[in-house]
Amino acid sequence: MMRLLLLSVLATLLPLLATAQAPTDPLTAAKSRYSLFRPVPRELLRDLAPDRPGVTESPFTVDAGHFQFETALVNLISSHPSRQPKQYTFRANAFVLKMGLDNRTDVQLFIDAYEWDRTSATADAPRTRSQGFGDITVRFKRNLLGNDSTESPLAVAAIGFVRLPTGGRQGAGGYEYGLLLPATYTLADTWNISAQLPLSLNFDRDETQHYLQTSPSLNLDHAFRPWLMGFAELVAQHDFRARRWDEALNAGAVFSVGKNMQFDIGRQFALTRQADREYFVGFVIQR
Repeated sequence: MMRLLLLSVLATLLPLLATAQAPTDPLTAAKSRYSLFRPVPRELLRDLAPDRPGVTESPFTVDAGHFQFETALVNLISSHPSRQPKQYTFRANAFVLKMGLDNRTDVQLFIDAYEWDRTSATADAPRTRSQGFGDITVRFKRNLLGNDSTESPLAVAAIGFVRLPTGGRQGAGGYEYGLLLPATYTLADTWNISAQLPLSLNFDRDETQHYLQTSPSLNLDHAFRPWLMGFAELVAQHDFRARRWDEALNAGAVFSVGKNMQFDIGRQFALTRQADREYFVGFVIQR
């Protein structure tokens, strides 16, 4: 399944990246004169397209001069019973604040949640508990194709990030860097398929060294009503050191409240023995 997922992501992304270019449709031309200090008028705002709730990010940026707040109100994560010791994590209010710089670029500030971790006791070690705030991440998103276009069903973006080790024991313990390439193709008025190919340089606190990791994903969503959307997402995570793939399925629902607010709820199902299980709830608001 992992190889099929990776091939599907590549098959979706590569043609889009090959044809990606600055959009030239009339709406984009009209909005190109706006900036951070000259906000896009509300009647020209694009539809709300946040990065949550799934792993696959949106290729659409926040309009120039506007802000978007996205938060994971609650994340409850548990390791698979086959993993020892078992670990349970509860996160509260991990959020990101986005700001539109121009018609194709936004900057994003991620604040990791306050986190409670607990590991179960084993024959060799007692039960442990820890809590605290996580790290801060700065990201830039640049849309390459289809931000406003009504002439093409394709949208592609590039996202670069750096994670700052501000979280103490709850954080990564070192600087981390990454690049994500998300893309979305509109199949019909109510159907979208999205894919993402990321590559990150993560830090291992215990080994005090960096390592490469990738997490390709493939997402399908469908609008059942103007206010209700459902999604299903396949995610495969690969640690290049361990040469092992962990796979999961995310599924959930998104509820729209007007044009500028939405709520979501969902669950991650483990498809392999080492993948985590997770429940999540969150919301998004744009100003």
